Amino acid sequence: MPAERRTAFPEAAVAWMIGDAPQRILDLGSGRGQLARMLARSGHRVHGLDRSVSMITRLAERIPTGLHVAAQAESLPFADQVFDVASSAETLHKFAPGLVSVEIARVLRPGGRLVAIYNTRDDTVPWVKKLARILQQVDPEAMSGDFGQGSIETMAQTPYFTDLERKNFRNWLPIDRPGLLEMVSRRPATSGLGESERDALLAEVGDLYDSYARAPEPLLLPFQASCWRATVDHQELALTGADDGLEIPLGL
Repeated sequence: MPAERRTAFPEAAVAWMIGDAPQRILDLGSGRGQLARMLARSGHRVHGLDRSVSMITRLAERIPTGLHVAAQAESLPFADQVFDVASSAETLHKFAPGLVSVEIARVLRPGGRLVAIYNTRDDTVPWVKKLARILQQVDPEAMSGDFGQGSIETMAQTPYFTDLERKNFRNWLPIDRPGLLEMVSRRPATSGLGESERDALLAEVGDLYDSYARAPEPLLLPFQASCWRATVDHQELALTGADDGLEIPLGL
């Protein structure tokens, strides 16, 4: 049985994307800060960015550096060439590619990298395969395994990034019964059901959990972490030249 992993992403995956040396990182669409916190713990200087003020406020409580900003990724409030890495954890598909590609390239230093990671559930494990079949009764696209992943290839097709590489990692996350039911409940297809249909779906998911779990141990939910890294190419950009960069404190 694999050891339980309580990080959202495998440590090896993050190391492959970022490397060991401390970097100045812009984390795009930080959200709950799962990747940002891992990066900060590894000694990197992390600037979190999210369009949601409430998310940035929470991130500032978890990583109290004063470097986090509520802003749009398509219009970054930073000077040219000030970051070593721009990271995206399951968010790159949310941005307008034609706008965000230019902005990311602009704020990266020469040789800087764009990195992205997406978790997909691995349905080769029997109980997860059954879970996928249950969810696909109401959402045929559930757990299809490629959600959002085309966004990094789209970025690589622009003239601003080169040397795209991909690597996959296995990650196991413990999940208890309430956590599994909450995960299923949050799905848009589930919330769109009528009350009786939703209750029936959640009951079926709960029965599945009970048939495989061995209390008090949680089930292990297997993920495949798909990771990409690409190097910035400034040849097609008109840059004003870098200075020491802007430091925008959160002032909420």
